[in-house]
Amino acid sequence: MFEVLRCPYCGGRLEVVPSIYHRVFEDQIHEAVIACHCCVFPVVDGIPVLHLLPAAITAREHIEAEQPSLALRAMVGLNDAGEAARFEAAARSDASTYRDIVEALGPTFEGGYFLYRFSDPTFVVADAVLRAVAGTVLKGARRAVDICGGSGHLTRSLLELSAPAPILADLYFAKVWLARRFTAPGSEPVCCDGNAPMPFARGAFGYAMCSDAFQYIWTKRQLIGEMARLVAGPEPGAVVINHTHNQLTWTPSQGQPLSPAGYRDLFETIPARIYAETSLFSDVVKGGPLDLSRRERDSVLDAEQALTIVASDHPDVYAAHPLQAPSRATGEYRLNPLYSVEQEGSRLRLTLKFPNAAYEEEYGACREYLPEQTEIDAGALHELQETGTVPEPLAEMLARRVVVNLPKQYY
Repeated sequence: MFEVLRCPYCGGRLEVVPSIYHRVFEDQIHEAVIACHCCVFPVVDGIPVLHLLPAAITAREHIEAEQPSLALRAMVGLNDAGEAARFEAAARSDASTYRDIVEALGPTFEGGYFLYRFSDPTFVVADAVLRAVAGTVLKGARRAVDICGGSGHLTRSLLELSAPAPILADLYFAKVWLARRFTAPGSEPVCCDGNAPMPFARGAFGYAMCSDAFQYIWTKRQLIGEMARLVAGPEPGAVVINHTHNQLTWTPSQGQPLSPAGYRDLFETIPARIYAETSLFSDVVKGGPLDLSRRERDSVLDAEQALTIVASDHPDVYAAHPLQAPSRATGEYRLNPLYSVEQEGSRLRLTLKFPNAAYEEEYGACREYLPEQTEIDAGALHELQETGTVPEPLAEMLARRVVVNLPKQYY
């Protein structure tokens, strides 16, 4: 990964400072201070931290003092000794799950949003768009970057399509740390600021994506310009913005969105199309195809709560794409955590139960594919979990995301 990293401020290459404490195993940098022409940055638990916010400076000072555990504590953001001890105990345990670590990170971490992410409507649409567009431009021979990618739920899908492995970039260190351990192991995490220039070389990627976060970016024009720079090269790439809010409508977590016309003005170098998310959601719910050849009317876009933007020079992107299922089961089959479960003999009775009213308000459209109540044969579920082969009675349950393929040790 270091071959594509650049300083976000001067653009210089980054190298380990050999005179400062560092740990390198099998060519993997675990802790170090790295430098360019203008700055020094820490590498904490194998993750480059390429911004200059206070936590990064504190972490670098701890690395310089040969105290990597304190550097990790600083980047995770746990200042209370008791909270830090609980996190560190959970992090040390091989038995800990994603949910355990999220709970150890405290009540301010977005645990509810992330825990149920794999079946929420925004993920369902974004995953379909990702597979259609990234599959078209990458062809398994180019790299992808997931910007503001949180704890890597969509990055996990990119692992099937990106070669080399995709890079996951997010400002919140704990999220990319979780992704590397649980959600998207094999991806390359980088901690950086979406409101600053991207710390990557020009043309390093074929696909650059920002999902469910662009409305919170203040420097939107800069980020789109940076994403276009990252995919600039001899072969056409793609820039995708999934689920960004619309200034002309209201949503529960509004952010600082633009109008559809405002978003369109951001794209100066790559042709872009804007889609109503409800149109794409309808495509997915009915089983495809995902129609990226459509041109939405302005009146439709202006009334839409959430928008998807696809920008590419590739001639095959703007087409109707069959829905692409994962090429392989990479985790373990589990019941969707949105369901409460009661066992009656050999049958499992499932009842849809949202974690809170706010979640239901924002993601209630999942009822389009998640039934309020259903039953599953416990033996068939056990067979699926043991063999990975989908028994006929569970095929529909997988299609409707009642049963989901989750990362190992997810909950």
